[in-house]
Amino acid sequence: MDDEPLNISIVAEILNHEYDLLVATNGEKALQIVSLDPKPDLILLDIMMPGMNGFEVAKRLKEIPETFQIPIIFLTAKHDSESIIKGFEAGAVDFVSKPFQKEELLARIKNTLQMFNLKNALNRALEKSQKYAKTVESQMVLIDKNIIISHTDLAGKITEVSDAFCKISGYKKEQIIGKMHRVLRHPDMPASLFVKLWETISRGDTWQGEIKNRSKNGSFYWVDTLIYPIVDDLGNHIGYTSISQNITDKKRVEEISVTDQLTQLHNRMYLESSFAKEIKRAKRYHHLFAVIMIDIDHFKEVNDTYGHDVGDNVLVSISQILSENIRETDILGRWGGEEFLIICPHTSSLEAYNLAEKLRVSIETHPIDVIGYKSCSFGVSVFDLNDETFKEVLKHSDEALYVAKKSGRNRVVEYKG
Repeated sequence: MDDEPLNISIVAEILNHEYDLLVATNGEKALQIVSLDPKPDLILLDIMMPGMNGFEVAKRLKEIPETFQIPIIFLTAKHDSESIIKGFEAGAVDFVSKPFQKEELLARIKNTLQMFNLKNALNRALEKSQKYAKTVESQMVLIDKNIIISHTDLAGKITEVSDAFCKISGYKKEQIIGKMHRVLRHPDMPASLFVKLWETISRGDTWQGEIKNRSKNGSFYWVDTLIYPIVDDLGNHIGYTSISQNITDKKRVEEISVTDQLTQLHNRMYLESSFAKEIKRAKRYHHLFAVIMIDIDHFKEVNDTYGHDVGDNVLVSISQILSENIRETDILGRWGGEEFLIICPHTSSLEAYNLAEKLRVSIETHPIDVIGYKSCSFGVSVFDLNDETFKEVLKHSDEALYVAKKSGRNRVVEYKG
């Protein structure tokens, strides 16, 4: 789908030697074509379209059972982080930026079709019955080099792995077989996820989710994993099979899109999303949460006196101090410029004030290279059930911060309403 005849001609020239193509120049035409049989095997969508854009088309397709499983690749000139994340949220499996290389486009299409054909074949086999597990196992041999597969006993000890598993994990078969599967567990993954995983597969159900694993050399990789029980001829559980897809690149794009590149804290987009979730949770369960707005005192003087490199170092140093002194449940991010924001779930006004005071003292007593010492001003507010949006909550923290700065800086002020 593309509204530019030149773009259609370029893509058609590349693909029509290997694939049958159907072309739509707008969203309505695309939905009309896809509604007919036979259904396409893959859809290439542009984003910027008159009328219905590519995101809207993708969402509509994912809402229809008959078209839900059709893989979508966005082929577009928009390649900013926000558009990429929005594309994945709309249901895309890949994102190709214009201008593109012919070889890259062909490779991405081929890999996507192969992966979805294999995945669909496995899903169909699993849906029939567990009694066809042996048939599924025989098919696994044929895709040993392409699919990340591992088998374990009931305790989680690895009994067999595919070549693809060895490639991504860095282990040879003789090194990994006999070890517990948790040798791959990355410390970033919460224990609660694995508790739920074991509860699910132990009762004979299938578990699916995204897992961050640690490879042999200490690096990490992300997989979208499906785990189901292996049964013998009598229907007894004798172990588990795990089938995974490498989603490391997708997760890296997601991480980049919500991370401030200088401080490595969450960025404004992530904070706004977290705000919305906390407000919904607070209104549903009537839980308090607090917001702390932080501003570096006289930051402009640092840049004017020492230059922007030193200014950046101040931002990074204060980011580290904040990260090391907040609580595990707090959400910290860079709001913009020299401002930081902390969302504190299940936190009263007094608890938020005490946390802000602790941070204030930590910052003013911590030496920073070149400039010596720096201070910050803090504005604290607590979510009121009458606040409809995050802007209202933020406004209260900002007003308290303004008072702190006007009162001499390097202090904590709580919003009193």
